Amino acid sequence: MKKVISVLCVGLMLLVSANSVLAADNSLDIEKVAIQTIKNSQNLQTYNKMVDLTKKYYSDASSGAAAMRGLLQYQNSYSTYEQIVFLPIEAKSSMDQYTNNQQVVTNAVRLSAYQAYINLLKANYALNIQQGLMNGFDADYRTAKQQQSLGMVSSSQVRLAEITYLKSQYSYNSAQKNYDSAVMAVNNLMGADLSKQYATLQDNVNPAAQIKSLSDYTAIALASRSEVKNAQSALDADKQEYDYVKAAPTTDYDFAMQKLNYNMDSAQNNLDLAKITVQQSVTTAYKSLDSAMKIMEATKDLDDQAASDYQAAEIQYQTAQMSLQDFDNAKVTKAQADVNYKNAQLDAWLAQAMMNAACGAGYVPPSSSASGAAQSTGANKPASTKPDKPANRG
Repeated sequence: MKKVISVLCVGLMLLVSANSVLAADNSLDIEKVAIQTIKNSQNLQTYNKMVDLTKKYYSDASSGAAAMRGLLQYQNSYSTYEQIVFLPIEAKSSMDQYTNNQQVVTNAVRLSAYQAYINLLKANYALNIQQGLMNGFDADYRTAKQQQSLGMVSSSQVRLAEITYLKSQYSYNSAQKNYDSAVMAVNNLMGADLSKQYATLQDNVNPAAQIKSLSDYTAIALASRSEVKNAQSALDADKQEYDYVKAAPTTDYDFAMQKLNYNMDSAQNNLDLAKITVQQSVTTAYKSLDSAMKIMEATKDLDDQAASDYQAAEIQYQTAQMSLQDFDNAKVTKAQADVNYKNAQLDAWLAQAMMNAACGAGYVPPSSSASGAAQSTGANKPASTKPDKPANRG
């Protein structure tokens, strides 16, 4: 008997576990979409391979340079230093820059997933609103026909109720098409079946009520952005080469110092330019964020006003002080205000997410045909997989 009970318990646990898996697979949330999109991104997979190549090149350059170090006692010209001493230094800088840009590409893919899921939430919310309106107007239309049979309303009033219902039906069908397109877009990003549907869409996207100041965001970005880190990496490599030649002069010392000083000056200019570019991009992102926050506040006020107007209209309609048509218009106005406020909340959240990415590594991928990433505005310069041509160098 105990054995039978034990078998039944195991079977029950397996059934519960299977149902949990199915429920999770039939549900979506914004981070799940982002994770699956990152896993499925061909652009990111390509860039990850490039990062692996730079890591291998750095390892090969280091071991090769170590094996050739003995040649320096016979020949120590600047060109020899470039091939033996400087090669692993520049290879490491290139590897670091590609690794930094890897996070930028990841951020870009993540934000594309965020945008797609937010579009889906908007479409789902609008669909639910339109369905509620359509069902309500359908009930009004049926009631009007019953009242007409009792001689309580005229045929023109019934016709107006029918038109209102048909309009709502058209709006619902349009909302359904938008929703279906949004689902397909999300499925495409995740690599799922385009026709797959979901029973639950988690709406856990809530914007913060307050944002930081522009100066705070800028300070964070200057310490985190890949453009600045990459430019600093190139400058550090140049300084390391300069210090090495100062400590162990080459046979063509004057030429070497002239070349190294030029490289450092150029790298410093690139670093200064990177900081200016980051400040400009953060300022642009902040303007978008500030605008999104203000729009959210304004639509909240309009939504509250629409709710108050609807309550007043409902009382007037119930006391025969308002026609059904005018009351239906109040319903539509309230519904549209709800949609506008919801959309503004989602837009504000996305603007905050974009600002967070802008204050991290960044989210504009480096311009590189090999990476297959989105085109850059010029803020991120690609690091080369060849150590003799590191990014951000003169």
